[in-house]
Amino acid sequence: MPPIPSYLIPLIIILVIVPSFVAILLRMVLYFDLANQGNKVRRLINQQSVNKPRFIEYLEGRFADASSKLEQVNTGALIDQVYSRQRLLGLISYEQIEYFGRILPNLLVSFGLLGTFVGITINLTSLSQTISDTNANDISSLLNALAVPLQGMGTAFTSSLVAILFSAVVTSVNLIFNTSLAKSRLISLLEDYLDNIYLQTIEGQTQLDKVVKAVAYSFEGFLTRFGQTVRVGVESALQDKIQEIYNANATTSKLAEQTFVRLGEAAATVAKSSKDFQIASDRFLEVAQIFEHSQFPQKLATSTAELANIQSNFSQSTSTLAAAVQAIEIVVIELQGYSKRLAKFGEQVTNSNQTSLRLLESHQSNQQSFAEMIRQLQEASQGFNLAVGTLDSLQRRVVSKADNLEEVQIQLKTLANALNNSTDGISQSIKSLGDQINKGMSTQANINNSHLSVIATNLQEYINQMHATKNEIHRLTHTIDKLANQ
Repeated sequence: MPPIPSYLIPLIIILVIVPSFVAILLRMVLYFDLANQGNKVRRLINQQSVNKPRFIEYLEGRFADASSKLEQVNTGALIDQVYSRQRLLGLISYEQIEYFGRILPNLLVSFGLLGTFVGITINLTSLSQTISDTNANDISSLLNALAVPLQGMGTAFTSSLVAILFSAVVTSVNLIFNTSLAKSRLISLLEDYLDNIYLQTIEGQTQLDKVVKAVAYSFEGFLTRFGQTVRVGVESALQDKIQEIYNANATTSKLAEQTFVRLGEAAATVAKSSKDFQIASDRFLEVAQIFEHSQFPQKLATSTAELANIQSNFSQSTSTLAAAVQAIEIVVIELQGYSKRLAKFGEQVTNSNQTSLRLLESHQSNQQSFAEMIRQLQEASQGFNLAVGTLDSLQRRVVSKADNLEEVQIQLKTLANALNNSTDGISQSIKSLGDQINKGMSTQANINNSHLSVIATNLQEYINQMHATKNEIHRLTHTIDKLANQ
């Protein structure tokens, strides 16, 4: 056997011997690790105490989490995923070791054949050149020339033989330490342990629990479908009616709000008119007092004959004013009756919230009551107009008779204007109130009661002011009678 060249020895060690020993070592370590883990899993299946490897604990956690969320767990896929993440000494994965040990024999044979064919090709070229250059008669020189190429071919076959030898050794080790078989056995044991042993220990994963969950899931789906069916049926049957009721309630609320706004405006107008009338009455009282303390009686004594007709006319005006006072008293009494009716109307509105039908009937009754109140307030307005006309006539007569009554004339004009403004404001408020009452009705009992209470309070204040006005008019009448008698 020819000696191996010195340059070829390091290449054989690096490319053939070292990878072969590394593959054999990794293959054996992986095989024993898989066998050890398989034995531990077998002990767990046999209910024996053993320290669980870390990856088995991780696998149990993943399996328990998947079992709680899924009805059927793919145990094989879960084990394959966890196994693919396992590493030997934290450096290289199990699958990479197995693949390296399985592919290395073929790689060694390929390298050996490649070296053989390359050496043969090179040496055959050199051999052909040597034969063509050597003389056929010189046999010894031909043999010496052929020795070098043949020695190179021997070296090529030697390297190939070494590669094939280590390839056979690695293949034998792979056959003895079959990691694929150990892996298959480990995965089978893990599936058996997880599906038949560990699954029974998970809470809620027994056969009865699964049946109960399936029944509960089916019943939940049935309830969901039943609820949807009932909801669709009820909505389709009552949707139009509910929409009509909703629209009617919205319209009623809007009209009621407008009604109470107008009622508040009317009450404010009535209060303002009453205040103006009170101011005018006070001014009229001051004028009467000035008239009482003036020197006009002494001057009238000198012109009694001329004022005889004025006295008779003034007496008639007094009687007319007394009639106006009586009319005002009647209006006050009627306003009291109207306030009672308003209070009664408030009670009816509160009771009408029980049903929509009673609300409509009560609204119609209240419309009639307010219409009657409007008519009577209009009659009272006519009485006010009559009193204003009488006061205007009295003013014209007094002005035509004496220059000292100019101040009285100014005050009477102020009173007349205030009465006219009050009458116009009351008439407009009454008309606006009548228009709004015919359109609105109440939807919320508490708001209705509060608004009606405010209205009743304003009306009561107006009645009190009317009483005060009546007293002032009585006093003015009495004063005028005294002046007439003087």
